[in-house]
Amino acid sequence: MSGPNISHQIAGLIEVTEGIAEAYDPIKDLRGLPEAFQEVNKLLPLVEQTLRDAKSPAKKFKSSDEAKALETVLYSCDEKADKLLGIFKKIARNSKDQYDSSVYRTIVIQQGKNRVETLMDGILEDLGALVSHHIFPAEIQMQTKPLAEAREELAKASPSLADSDLAEKNGAANQYGDNNRQYNLFGKGTQKIVDGHYFEAHGDQNFSMIPPKESIERRLA
Repeated sequence: MSGPNISHQIAGLIEVTEGIAEAYDPIKDLRGLPEAFQEVNKLLPLVEQTLRDAKSPAKKFKSSDEAKALETVLYSCDEKADKLLGIFKKIARNSKDQYDSSVYRTIVIQQGKNRVETLMDGILEDLGALVSHHIFPAEIQMQTKPLAEAREELAKASPSLADSDLAEKNGAANQYGDNNRQYNLFGKGTQKIVDGHYFEAHGDQNFSMIPPKESIERRLA
């Protein structure tokens, strides 16, 4: 990877960062939105400015070996930024006036169990590794300090999801019928039939249709 290519990749990250800010706008007023979302949004200007400051100096890379040293860092940062963008967009599509933690939990698990604050912390860490490279001038290398301070502040925010919420749970299925609604838990748990009779048991249950009394009598006749 050459210097111009690194600069091009940084430009792509700037576009993703701008996209994250735009995607946050429709969810910012959702009732119950976790504090961590707001803290992540506050750090987007720092991320964007750091990338803009690094873009031009990155064009001066002479050695391909030096450029390759940053390839992994930029790829990692881009991957996290894309996931953060995806979370904001999906929440916007699946929410009305109120934040739904179950929707967020599903998205997070699908994307590798990285909460929004975890992704932003990783982005800040990657940027710190990027600007600390000796190819950048001293004033840019000094940005490692505000990036580190931002990580410390972000760590103070309440988690957007508790660790227990990220644990895999037993599968569940809903079954709807004319006279009842049935919930099944696969594994250890409780089975409930709502709007009809209620059954509860721990462990496995087997249910089968019981033939009418008249049918049994005909068979025995």
